[in-house]
Amino acid sequence: MPSVIYHVRFRCADDYMARRLPHRPAHLRQLDTLRGEGRVVAGGPEPDGAYANIFYRVANRAELKRLLADNEFTRAGLFADSLARAFVDFLEPVEWLPLDAGLKVTIVEGPVDDRARARAGLAELQRDCRIVFGGFFDDGAGLAIVRLVDPGESIRVLAAAVGWTAGRLVARAWSHTL
Repeated sequence: MPSVIYHVRFRCADDYMARRLPHRPAHLRQLDTLRGEGRVVAGGPEPDGAYANIFYRVANRAELKRLLADNEFTRAGLFADSLARAFVDFLEPVEWLPLDAGLKVTIVEGPVDDRARARAGLAELQRDCRIVFGGFFDDGAGLAIVRLVDPGESIRVLAAAVGWTAGRLVARAWSHTL
């Protein structure tokens, strides 16, 4: 069955940091189960607690909608809103992190000038262990999980890969939890 990878960026409730801990074990178990089923690629919060990111693998948008509604943090009111974008081209992770790994990385995203060259650059960065995974959306933008903590250095790494619109890349810290 064909599948689509979605990047979902959740806006967390204002009191997320104060209320999340009692719900966290069930949330991690749920995501780990979905990962075992092949329906979650990765997930984790942004360090300031304002946003979280989960990368889902689903058959269609209807399945994604069901998973989002059933998410433990959504049901607890910890996720206030979300934005889902489908990848049209995705480089899978070559390794899977243990549950609750908390790998400090940077999400870099922005426009792509030449998707074929940008994809080749991502593949090379992945072979060199400089990115975890990444891909491209149908709106001409791309996203990569860079194995660095420093946002500026992460942007420089991706911009040097060729094919990206270097001056328009943005970066934010992320805790790659699973």
